[in-house]
Amino acid sequence: MNKNSLLALGIGFIAGVGLTWSYFNTASSHPEPIKSQPSYEKQQKLHTEQQSNEVLSNADSAVPEQVASIEPAEDTPPTYSETQMLDELPLEEQVTQLKQQLAEQKATVKSILKQMRGPSDFEKILRDKFEKQTRDEEWAYRTEMALQDFLLTADLAIIPDVVSAKCKTTICEFELAAPADNDTFDNSQWRELNDKLMKQEFWQQFKSTTSTSSDSELKLLLSTEF
Repeated sequence: MNKNSLLALGIGFIAGVGLTWSYFNTASSHPEPIKSQPSYEKQQKLHTEQQSNEVLSNADSAVPEQVASIEPAEDTPPTYSETQMLDELPLEEQVTQLKQQLAEQKATVKSILKQMRGPSDFEKILRDKFEKQTRDEEWAYRTEMALQDFLLTADLAIIPDVVSAKCKTTICEFELAAPADNDTFDNSQWRELNDKLMKQEFWQQFKSTTSTSSDSELKLLLSTEF
C-alpha cells in the first residue's frame, strides 16, 4: 500500500469521527420533548368536579335520616280514626259536638280580633255603642242594684264609693272611688274587688270589658256582647 492510500484512509477515518461527534452533539442539544402537564385551569376544574361528586354522594346518603327525623306539626287535621269515632256517635251527639266546636272557634276568632285592636280603639267602640243605646229598664236596674248589693255583702277590707252606675241595654258604665276618709286605699283593694266580682253571677254575663284605674278610682265599661 502506497503513501497516498494511507493518507486517504486517515483522512476518511478522521472525517467519520468528526461526523459522528457532530451527530451526538446535535442530539444532546435538542432533547426529546417532555409531555406537557395539564394546565392549572384543567386541574382546578377536575378537583371541583371531584368535590361536587363527593357532596352529592353525601347528600344522597343523608336525605333518609333527615326525612325520618321530621315530626308532624302539632296543629294537624283530625286523623281518620278521630273522624271515624265521630261518625260512630249518634247523630244528635254529632250535631252537639260540632256546634260546640263551632262556638269555640267563633269565640277564639272574636278574642283575636279584640286583641288586634288597640285598647283605646275598643273602648271607643264600646263608648259609642253605649251612647247610642236606649235603656232596658228592667235589666239595667237589676244589674245596677246587683253591684250595690255586692259591695255591701262582699266582706271587702275597704268598701269603695259608687260614683256612678249606669246601664242601658247590653252595656254598663261603673265608676268607683276610694273612700274620701281612707288614705290606705290603693291598687290592692281594686285587685281584691276584681277577684270577688269575677265570681259573681251577675258579673259573669259581661263578655267584654275595658277599665282604667289609679289608687283613688276605677272606671269600668262592660258589655254582654263580644
